[in-house]
Amino acid sequence: MGVLWFLFVILAAGKALELTNEQYHQMPQLFQLDDYERCLANRRGAFCLGSFNLVAPPYNHLFDIILKFSEARYNFNHTRIHRGYCVSSRCSDIDEVSLNRKFVKCVKNITQTHYGFDAKLSTLDYCKTSKTPPSRPIDGLDIAFIYFCGVILLMNVIGTIYDFTRNPDHKPNRCLLTWSLAESWKRLTNPYENGDPRLTSLNPINGMKAISMYLVMLAHTLIAYNMSYLQNPQFLEQASQHPLSMLLHNGSVIVQTFILLSSFLLAYNQLIDSEKDPKKLSLRELPRIFFNRIARITPLNVFMVGLTATWWRHMSDGPLWIPFIEKECAQCRDKWWAQFLYINNFIEPDKKCLIQTWFLAVDMQLYLLAGFLTLTLGRSPRRAVKVLSCLLVCAIIANFIIAYNWNLKAILFYTNPELIRNQFAGEPSFNFMYTAPWGSLPSSLIGLIAAILLYYRQQVNFKPEESLIFRILYRCSVPSIFIWILSGYFVKDISSPIGIAAYTALERPVFCLIIVVAMLGFINKVDSLWWQFLSWNGWRPLSRMSLPILLVHWSYNLTQIAVKTNLSRSSILEHGGHWLVTIFMTYVTSLPLHLLIELPMTQFFKALFS
Repeated sequence: MGVLWFLFVILAAGKALELTNEQYHQMPQLFQLDDYERCLANRRGAFCLGSFNLVAPPYNHLFDIILKFSEARYNFNHTRIHRGYCVSSRCSDIDEVSLNRKFVKCVKNITQTHYGFDAKLSTLDYCKTSKTPPSRPIDGLDIAFIYFCGVILLMNVIGTIYDFTRNPDHKPNRCLLTWSLAESWKRLTNPYENGDPRLTSLNPINGMKAISMYLVMLAHTLIAYNMSYLQNPQFLEQASQHPLSMLLHNGSVIVQTFILLSSFLLAYNQLIDSEKDPKKLSLRELPRIFFNRIARITPLNVFMVGLTATWWRHMSDGPLWIPFIEKECAQCRDKWWAQFLYINNFIEPDKKCLIQTWFLAVDMQLYLLAGFLTLTLGRSPRRAVKVLSCLLVCAIIANFIIAYNWNLKAILFYTNPELIRNQFAGEPSFNFMYTAPWGSLPSSLIGLIAAILLYYRQQVNFKPEESLIFRILYRCSVPSIFIWILSGYFVKDISSPIGIAAYTALERPVFCLIIVVAMLGFINKVDSLWWQFLSWNGWRPLSRMSLPILLVHWSYNLTQIAVKTNLSRSSILEHGGHWLVTIFMTYVTSLPLHLLIELPMTQFFKALFS
C-alpha cells in the first residue's frame, strides 16, 4: 500500500493532486468536534478546542500526499488539524492534572495511534469545564451600553408622544419631532423627489442597491462556512475549482457598486441643488457635506461596534463561540476608536472588528475627496469630465505601479479556503489593495464622471435611448456584469507579474464602467422591463436600510456558525438556508435600528446644527 501511495505522489508531481474519496478519507480528518453540550452537561465535563500541526518522519508516504494535496491552491491546509474534544470522556485514560496538557497529549496519542504522526500544538483556543465562569463577565462598559440604548429608546418615546399630542397649528419643535417614530416611518416609506422628474428617474438605483446587498450577504455566508468546523471540507475544496465559484472568488467586486453610487448621488444631487443656489458649488459647502455624511453613518456605526464589544459575547454559547464571537468582541474593544474615526482599514488591519466595516472607512475617505472634486469642478461640466478622466487614468496607472512594485494582487489571485478561514489575516494584498482607498478610487471617479455626464446631457436635452451605440452597449451591459466576474476563471492562473498587476488595476474600473452603462440605461428607461423591476416601490425601504443591513448581517452570519454544537455540513442547501436565515434576521433587526437610531439621530443632528 505504501508503494502505491509513493507512486501516486510521483505521478501527480507537477500538477494539482486529485484524490479519490477513499484516498481523501485516508488522510487525518481535518476537523473533529465532540458534542459540546453533552460534554459540559456532566458536572465533571471538560472541553478543549485547538489547532495542531502534523509532523511526520522523513519519507512518510501518507504525509507526502498530505503535503502535496495541501499545496493545491483551492484546498485547505491538511497539515494543520483542528480539534474540539470532550477531554473528560475522550481522554479519560490520560493522567494529567492540567486540562491544557491533557488535551495536547490526547490529540498526540490519537494522531500517533491512527496515522503515525506527531501533533504539535499550534493554537489553543480554550479549555473549560462545566464550572468555568464566563471568560468575560459583565463589566462597566456593558452597563454603559445599556444606558446608551435606554437614552435612545427614551428619546424615541418622548418624540413620538410629542408628535401625537402637539398642536398641528403651532410650529413644531424640530429637535423633538425628529425622534418621532411616525416621522421616521414616513421618511422610510415615502418618496421625496419633490416632483423633480430627474430625481424620480433614479428609482432603479433602489433596486440595484437592494440586490447588491443580497449578494454581499451571500458572499459572507460562504466566508462563514469556510471559517467553520466542517464535516465535509471536501465539498468546499471541490466547489472552489468549479467555474461558478468565481461568483465568490471574483464577485467581491460587486461592493464597488456602492462606492460608485455614493459618489454619483453626491455629485448629481449637488449639481441639481446648485440650480436654485449657486453657492451649493462652493468649497464652503464641503464641511456641511462631510458633516451630513458623518451624521448619517456614525450613530449606527457606534451602536453596532458598541453592541459587538459588549453584549454580543453574552448572547449565546457554543464550541466556536470563544474563537469567533469573543475574539471579535475583544478586537472591537481594542480598536473602537479607529472604527469611529474611519481609519480601521489602516490601523491593525489584521484585527477584524466587523470585517465589512472596511467599506465604511474607504467610503468615508473617498466621499470627502468626491465632495471636494464636485465643488471645485462642478461649475464647468466639460472641464470636469476632462479633469476627472485624467485623474481616472492616473489612478489606474498608480494602482498598476503599486501592484507591480509591491507584488499586490486582486482578490481573485489569492482567495483560498485557508485564507478565507483566517479572514485574510496577514495577506498584504487584502490590506493594502482590497481595503485601501486607492484601490477603490477609480470607482469613485467613475461615479463622479457618470453624474456630471448625466446632468449635462439632461441640460442639453440629449436622449441616450435614441443613440444606437448606447442601446447596443446597454443591451450588452447586464450580461457583461456576470461575464466579467465569471471570466476570472480563465484569468486566475496567470503567473506573469505584469499580467497580474494589469488585472488588479483594471478589474474594478472595468466592472464599474459596465455598471455605469447599465445604470444610465435604467435611468433613461431604455428597457421598460428592467425599469419596472428595479423601480418597484418595495426596493425603496430596503435600499434606504442599506447601512443597518451592511452593519448587522455579518453578526448573524458568524453567530449561526458559532452556536453549532457539532460539525457543520457544507452543501448548497445548507448554504442557502444559512443565507435565507441571515437575510430574514438582518431585515427584522435592521428595521428598528433604522427607525429608532439612524433616521432620528441623522435628522436630530441636522436640526441641531442647521
